[in-house]
Amino acid sequence: MGGIGSGTGIRPNRKRLKQFIEAFPYIDTSAFPFSSMRLLPKGCQLSIQGVRLQIYPDKLLILQMNSSEALLYEIFFSLTPAHYGNHRYWLQCPKCKHRRRKLSLIQMNDGFPLFLCRCCLKLAYQSQNRTQGDQLIHKKWQLLQRLDPEHLGIIKPKGMHWHTFHKIHNNIKTIEEELLFSAPFNRTSSKNCMFH
Repeated sequence: MGGIGSGTGIRPNRKRLKQFIEAFPYIDTSAFPFSSMRLLPKGCQLSIQGVRLQIYPDKLLILQMNSSEALLYEIFFSLTPAHYGNHRYWLQCPKCKHRRRKLSLIQMNDGFPLFLCRCCLKLAYQSQNRTQGDQLIHKKWQLLQRLDPEHLGIIKPKGMHWHTFHKIHNNIKTIEEELLFSAPFNRTSSKNCMFH
């Protein structure tokens, strides 16, 4: 107990067996803005990863690749009111019928293209697979990207307030201290020092 490698180290979560949602192509409702949808002609076509879709005001039709007549299934839109008289589009999952922003595409064994939500496909985000150490490192790199990469974050970027610059630096130092004290090697060595 308490040896090297125990505790919350920086390693992949091997217990997670779900596939990642980032590996699948998807339909996003941001591709269907309310103002543009009113101007689109009925039956406008688009293609995602070789799957042909026909867009109507209330639904999407999934068509077979070789024929424009052959309909596979329908995905219905759901609208919720937004500000200034507009509406926000949602996609209704064909399986669970819930409102979703994105539907992911999977190809069945027989080549049948199926758009379903993340819950029905049992997919996970890559961020859900991070350990505590991975989350701290990711947070640190997000903060470093806000600073000037050419000067390694030492010089304040143009247009940034000094207060914001100091706040980011303090957050980075806090994360580095957390990483230092959460590393398995440092914890075990500190335990050994206490016993001596």
